[in-house]
Amino acid sequence: MEWLWRCGRDFSDDFAFPDIFPGSGGRFSGDPYSDGHVSCWFEFWAEAFRAARRRYRVPAARSSLVFLFLWSWRTCMTWLLCGRGKWNKVKRMMNSVFKCLMSAVCAVALPAFGQEEKTGFPTDRAVTVFSAGEGNPYASIRIPALLSIGKGQLLAFAEGRYKNTDQGENDIIMSVSKNGGKTWSRPRAIAKAHGATFNNPCPVYDAKTRTVTVVFQRYPAGVKERQPNIPDGWDDEKCIRNFMIQSRNGGSSWTKPQEITKTTKRPSGVDIMASGPNAGTQLKSGAHKGRLVIPMNEGPFGKWVISCIYSDDGGKSWKLGQPTANMKGMVNETSIAETDNGGVVMVARHWGAGNCRRIAWSQDGGETWGQVEDAPELFCDSTQNSLMTYSLSDQPAYGGKSRILFSGPSAGRRIKGQVAMSYDNGKTWPVKKLLGEGGFAYSSLAMVEPGIVGVLYEENQEHIKKLKFVPITMEWLTDGEDTGLAPGRKLK
Repeated sequence: MEWLWRCGRDFSDDFAFPDIFPGSGGRFSGDPYSDGHVSCWFEFWAEAFRAARRRYRVPAARSSLVFLFLWSWRTCMTWLLCGRGKWNKVKRMMNSVFKCLMSAVCAVALPAFGQEEKTGFPTDRAVTVFSAGEGNPYASIRIPALLSIGKGQLLAFAEGRYKNTDQGENDIIMSVSKNGGKTWSRPRAIAKAHGATFNNPCPVYDAKTRTVTVVFQRYPAGVKERQPNIPDGWDDEKCIRNFMIQSRNGGSSWTKPQEITKTTKRPSGVDIMASGPNAGTQLKSGAHKGRLVIPMNEGPFGKWVISCIYSDDGGKSWKLGQPTANMKGMVNETSIAETDNGGVVMVARHWGAGNCRRIAWSQDGGETWGQVEDAPELFCDSTQNSLMTYSLSDQPAYGGKSRILFSGPSAGRRIKGQVAMSYDNGKTWPVKKLLGEGGFAYSSLAMVEPGIVGVLYEENQEHIKKLKFVPITMEWLTDGEDTGLAPGRKLK
């Protein structure tokens, strides 16, 4: 904008602008106050506004209205302040005032109008939810899981790690937002490991009973996921066990950890397990409407298969579904979303063998699974991803469209987070939008309110310390093509 400011400040009778507008031939020269140059200077300022709009991506309507208002003001004030005999003299004075105003607008107002377009990415406006070492004893905070419990209330979960390692004597920690993610409560531990390690918090919300259940794993002190000879089954004191905690008051208080290993882990052949890491889902349609489903993967390390556990009684008891029949690409960390007619789609991180994610479908609410397939449209750099069902085809409030959202890195090593959307239950992903250019590792999606989705993500850096939240609108995601609402409905 410097040249526009210079033009307004240093106008002179012999000033020419062929360097600003190539091809102008210096036509913006000579006496700018003479009648013969009025239209020429009008053209100059119009071109200046167009150039500013192109450079700063200012919407055309905004820049045009500002320009026309100032030009009209100049003309009207000139007529009011003089008679016809004094027209030329006063016109010269008003032209000078007009130039100063136009210069100020170009130098100050237009960049402000274009600020949203210029700064660009949603992650530029992200809010920090967890920050290791700031008011807490943790060396690192990782593994986000985001859950919506309605009316703009969001619960964010993570591992608070005393050491910079996966099994770092981790607690399960939580932060709460009651205003759609604008502000967050001070993080607090809701399950303390006391020298052991709690891994992979995976929350799910039962809308009928208003109960939040969080499933996670317990590693005994000194046991690491990658070490050999971890005992399988349930009985050995060094085996990996599954636990859950529950809250019936929106996260204000929690039950003590309750072990659920015997109903969620196979008695032999499985040594390690991981829930998610992500959020589970409650099915809204089909034969298993109301079912709570949690994504799982089971080892040994490097020989994983994926499956789900599920509950048909609001989380009081759990059952273990069948694992996937093939091990394409050594799938492990998983996320799920409901599909039309009560089905479930599961997208998994690969461990080697290509740079795309793996996908599988269940037609019986997560009890059994089809073959694991490549998902070539979903990039994978050996990082977890998130899935969520935004709407189903039998929901008229959302326009009767099936929409599933995905989040994860889009390139490189845990950078350039993106959100993608599928309209056909995960078969294709025609909509993709970049959240930001910076670090982006594990993430979790949740509905904030109709038309708005929240992303909780790790700001990737050495020994990840910050988890951030950013809301996005469906309208932004689709460049205005889909608001995510029924025709005629608008965001609140």
